[in-house]
Amino acid sequence: MELAKLESKYKYKYSKFFKKLWDDGMIDWMDKRTTEFAHGETWENTIYPKIKENPKVLLHTGGFDFEMLTPNDMLNFKFDEFWDIDKHTFIPFAKTEEGIVYAFYNNIKTDGESAVVCIWNDMNETEVLAKNFEDFIFRKMIEAVYDIDNDELLGDYKEGGFEAYRADILNDLKSISPYLKQEYVDILTDIYNKEHVVKGMISHTLLSRDEFTKIIEKELYFEELNAVFEHELD
Repeated sequence: MELAKLESKYKYKYSKFFKKLWDDGMIDWMDKRTTEFAHGETWENTIYPKIKENPKVLLHTGGFDFEMLTPNDMLNFKFDEFWDIDKHTFIPFAKTEEGIVYAFYNNIKTDGESAVVCIWNDMNETEVLAKNFEDFIFRKMIEAVYDIDNDELLGDYKEGGFEAYRADILNDLKSISPYLKQEYVDILTDIYNKEHVVKGMISHTLLSRDEFTKIIEKELYFEELNAVFEHELD
């Protein structure tokens, strides 16, 4: 699909950064497949093995229940009837299994680029996560190694555990590095290669809470960072 279709639907211009990722196939977790899966086929056994070593954006680092919307899902996204889409301009691009939606928020712009927000599905709250898509990717990749739930980790990495997960997120970093600013690549490379993994009773981490907070505040700060607002009709 041409990105122009989405721009026409949403009356929105995607950033050069997003367009480059789109043109290079980094946004499309379906790897250009548009047909339905045949009997016995799943995304896990047909698409994932082909993109595992050279992952699409945030394939392993987005979170265990995170997924990018397909181009068709972006085009045909159905807004919740209670969302005030006249007041709030959302351009969805990802979701979680629980129904949380990630979107560009055209009401907040920094240097011409839209902020990225998280729209909670079970409450009337939207949180501002980053001032642009590049910062959002960096944030998610930092969050990927902070306070990792042990049950979720074992669910996907029962055999290899944390080190198998580390191998996958390093592949994510390898794939996205040509697109990210060098400062972000250097920070992620340093963190992802830390030898010591702190293990708590229910989680793993490569960062202390203080380290995590300082990175987010230092690298991603802008006035609206972490702001929360209501998005539903009055």
